[in-house]
Amino acid sequence: MCGIFCSVLQHGGLYAYNFPNVLKEILRNRGPDVQDEVVLDYDAGQIILAGSVLWQQGESLRKQPVVVDDFIFLFNGDIYNLPKPESMSDTSWISSKISECRYEEHKLLKLLKEWEGPHCLIIYNKQNQILYFSRDTLGRNSLIIERISKGLNLLSTSHYFENEKVSLELPPLGLYRVNVNDLTSCVLHSWQPLNDYAIQLLSKLDRAVGWKTTVESQIAPEWMNKSKLTFNYDFYKFPCIDSYMDLYKKLMDHPEINESLARLHKLLLDSVRNRVTNMTPLCRLCLKKWNFETRCRHAKLCILFSGGIDCTILALLANEFVPENEPIELINVAFERVEGQNMSEKLWDVPDRKTSLLSVNELRKLCPKRCWNLLEVNVTRVELEHHLTTRIKHLIYPLETILDESLGCAFWFASHCASSSARVALIGSGADELFGGYTRHRNSFRHCMDGELNRQLAVQHELEIDWQRIPARNLARDDRVIADNGKTARSPFIEENVVKFIRSLEANQKCCFSFPEGVGDKLLLRLYGYQIGLRDVVLLKKRAIQFGSRIANKKQKAADQSNTLKLKLKLEKA
Repeated sequence: MCGIFCSVLQHGGLYAYNFPNVLKEILRNRGPDVQDEVVLDYDAGQIILAGSVLWQQGESLRKQPVVVDDFIFLFNGDIYNLPKPESMSDTSWISSKISECRYEEHKLLKLLKEWEGPHCLIIYNKQNQILYFSRDTLGRNSLIIERISKGLNLLSTSHYFENEKVSLELPPLGLYRVNVNDLTSCVLHSWQPLNDYAIQLLSKLDRAVGWKTTVESQIAPEWMNKSKLTFNYDFYKFPCIDSYMDLYKKLMDHPEINESLARLHKLLLDSVRNRVTNMTPLCRLCLKKWNFETRCRHAKLCILFSGGIDCTILALLANEFVPENEPIELINVAFERVEGQNMSEKLWDVPDRKTSLLSVNELRKLCPKRCWNLLEVNVTRVELEHHLTTRIKHLIYPLETILDESLGCAFWFASHCASSSARVALIGSGADELFGGYTRHRNSFRHCMDGELNRQLAVQHELEIDWQRIPARNLARDDRVIADNGKTARSPFIEENVVKFIRSLEANQKCCFSFPEGVGDKLLLRLYGYQIGLRDVVLLKKRAIQFGSRIANKKQKAADQSNTLKLKLKLEKA
C-alpha cells in the first residue's frame, strides 16, 4: 500500500514546494517505509509527483516515483496474476512494462486489460506532457481528484482546507488521459460500456473539475466477459424445516448446489491465498528494526473481526496459508455506550464483542494448533471525539454522511490497535452486496406483491444498485482509514474471479428470503461456511458494524449529513 500524489500547477512557479506539511504527513502514514518526490517544469507550469511506500511485495523496498526513460510512474496496490519473478515487486515489473509501451497508447491499454487486483496508478509522459491515471475496475483503492485554483491534484488521501478546492473520489470508470497544458478536456478509455449510473458519475466529475470528458475505446478486461457457467437450482423451491442444520444438509445434497459451493471454494481459496502469501517476511515491529537476520514469528496478518460469517470464513481460510507457528490477529472494536443504547450491557459487552468470542471459540476448536490472538479495542467517547475531529474526518473527506463517519471510525480504530504487529488486514467487504446480506434486500422481496418472478427481479435490482455504488459507498473510504495506520486492507470477496462467478448467479441462487433472518440471507455463503466446518457462526444474524460495535444509534439515519463532516463538502454548490 502506498500514498501517491500528483499536482499539476499552471503558472505555479515555486508553489509546487509549498503543499502543506499536514498533507505530506497524511500520505506518509500510508507509506511509512520510504518517501520521495520529483518536480518537473512543463510548458504551462510545474508538475510534482510524490510517493510514500508501504513495502509489501518483492525482495527489496522500491521507492516511488519510478522514473524510466520519459515516464514517471506512481502505483498503489497489488497485481496478482503477473508473469513476473517472485522476488520482483509489482512496481518494478509494471514500470518496466510501461516503458516498453513507449508512446503507443494502445499498448498501455492492452497492458491494463490483463491486470487483476486492487490498484491505482498515475503515469506522466514527459515527452508528450500527457498524464494518465486510473482506479481498478472494482474501485477498491482510493484516488481523489481535486480542482485547485492553480491546477489539479490527484492523491490517495487528502486533507480538508476550507474554500481552497473542490474534491471528489475519482470514479473507477477506466483510464483517464489529460494534456497538462489544457485542463479543460479529458479522454476516458472505459473499462466497459457506460451505464446510466456511470454516466451520472462522469457528469459529476466534469462539473466538479471543470472539463469535458470524451469517451473513446473500451479496455474490456477479460474477466469482465460474462460467465458461461449456469446452474438450475432455486433456493425458494426448498421448504423451510425447523432444524436449520438439517435444512443446510438437505440443500448441500443437491448436486448443482454442491457444484456451486465447490466452485466458490476454489475461487475464494485462491483469492485468500494471494492476499495472505504476498507480504513481507517481517511484521510491523521487526521491520522498524530492519532486522533480516532473525526469523520473525510475530503476527503479520490481522482480520478486522466482528465475529460474523464473512470475517470468520476469511479467518478459517487464511489459516491454510499462514505458517503454523505464527499467530493470526482477530481485531474486534467496541465503543462506549451513548444515551438511548442498552444500558444493561456491561461497558464493552456490545453485540460484536459477544459474537467475536463465540466465533473465535469455533476457530480454536477447528484449528487448535493456531494461536488465534483476539485483540479487543475499547474506545471511549472522549477518544472517539478527539480522533474524529483531529484526524479521521480528514481521511473520510470528501465524504460526509453519518454512515461514512460511523464506518470510517470503526475501521480506523480497529486498524489503529496498538498491540497489533500485522501489516496486512483482511476485511469482509463485498460479501453483503454479492450474496444478499442487507435488510433492504429482504425488504425488496417482502414489499413486492407482483408474483414470484417480479419479487426475484426486485431483489436482483437491489443487489445491482448496491454493487454499482460499493466503490463510492465503502471501498475508497475504508482504504483511506485503514491505510492511515500502516496496514494494507485486502478484500478477498472483491476479487475479479469471485465477483464474476457470484454475479453470474441469479438472486434465488444466492439468498432466500422465505427463510428467516440468519438463515436465508447470504444463504450460499452460509452453506459454504457450514461446508468448511463452521456451525454456530453460520446462523448469526447480519448486524451492521456501526450497530454491532455500538458506535452509532439506530435512531440515526445513515444517509444524513454528519455534524462533524458536513462543513467540508461544497461539491454540489460548485
